Amino acid sequence: MKFVLSTIAWVESIAKKEIEKQGWIIEETIDRLITFSGWIELIPRINLWSRVGNKMYVLLAEKDNVRDFDSLFDLIKNISWKSYFKKDFPIVVKSNSTRSELFAERTIQSLAKKAIIKSRVWDNWIVDEDSSLEKMEILVLIIDNKARILLNTSWDALHMRWYREKSWEAPIKESLSAALVLLSGWKFKEPFYDVFCWSWTIAIEALMIAKNIAPGLKRKFAFEKLWLVSSEITENERSLARKKEFSGEYTIKASDINPEMVSLAQNNARIAWLWWEINFEVKDFREYLNKSISWTLVSNPPYWERLKDENLKSVYNDIDKLFRLNSELNWWIISNYMEFDNLIKKDTYKKRKLYNWGEMCYFWKKNI
Repeated sequence: MKFVLSTIAWVESIAKKEIEKQGWIIEETIDRLITFSGWIELIPRINLWSRVGNKMYVLLAEKDNVRDFDSLFDLIKNISWKSYFKKDFPIVVKSNSTRSELFAERTIQSLAKKAIIKSRVWDNWIVDEDSSLEKMEILVLIIDNKARILLNTSWDALHMRWYREKSWEAPIKESLSAALVLLSGWKFKEPFYDVFCWSWTIAIEALMIAKNIAPGLKRKFAFEKLWLVSSEITENERSLARKKEFSGEYTIKASDINPEMVSLAQNNARIAWLWWEINFEVKDFREYLNKSISWTLVSNPPYWERLKDENLKSVYNDIDKLFRLNSELNWWIISNYMEFDNLIKKDTYKKRKLYNWGEMCYFWKKNI
C-alpha cells in the first residue's frame, strides 16, 4: 500500500528518518508531505511512533494533470470504498488545492461527496451530516494539478498527545518540541534543561525520547474503526511498543520564574506519568549567569505574548550573556522575537527556520 505522512513545516528530514527507521524507503518528499510504501502494519506503527508527524494517510488514488471536474469525479468514484469502510460509517470530506486549475475548495468538497455517494457502496451512506458523530476524514489534495485522494488514519493530529490537558497561551506543539530535542543532538547521559518551561512540552518530550516511549501509545486512532487493520495487528504493535521502553534514569530540569507555569507543567507531567523523573523549579534563568554550566539547554523564551516590549530586550540580552559566558553549554532557543538578531553578533550564531501553529520562528544555536 502507499501512504502519506504530513508533517509540520521544516522538519521533513526528521520525519523521513522516523519512517526509514521502520525499514521502509521514501518514494517522494514535497513540502510537508512524505510518500512511502509498505505493509499494513505500518498504519499502527507510524501512528504510534511518529514524534513529528501531523497525520498519516492511506493514498487511495492519485492522478497527474487533473484539470477538470469530470476527471476528478471519476478518480474518486472509481475508488473501492467498500474495501476500507464499515457499513454506513459517516465521513467528512476536506480539500486543499495549491498551484492548480481546480482551486475552489468548497466545490471540490461538494463534488467529492457526490462521487462517493454515486459509487453506490451502500444505499444510505452518511456524508458529513451529523456533527456529533465520529467521522472518517477524506482529504482531496491537489498540488500542481496532481490529485491525491487520502484517507486519514490518525483522526486528530499526531501532536495531540494524551497528556495534554491545560496549557498557557500559544504553547509549542508537542511535535515541534520533540523536533527541537532531536535537532539539539542531546546525549541522554547528559543533563537536560528547559529554563522557560511555560511551554511545558519540551521537558516531557525530551524524557519520552530518552525513555523511548511511543508518543501515540495511549491514544485512539481512526484506523481502529476501519476494515484495514485487524485488532490483533494493532494490539501486537502496541505490545511491541511497550516492550521497547527504556527504564534508565535521566537528569531533566524544568524551571520558570512564574509559579503558575511550573504548576501547569507539573500537572501535565503527572498525566504523562513522568512527574517524578523531571525536576521542576520556580527559578529565574538569570540565576545561572554566575555559574559555569555544561549541559544541553532547549527552551522557548517569552516573546510578544508574555512580556511588554520594554522588557524583551533585557531578557534577550541576558540570554545572550548566559550563552557567551558558557562555551561548553549546548544551548538552543526557539522564538519569534526577531530583534534578537540585532542584539547579538550574527557570525557567532546560526539559526533554523521553523513554524509553530503557523507562526514563523527561528531556532537559534551558538555557532561553535
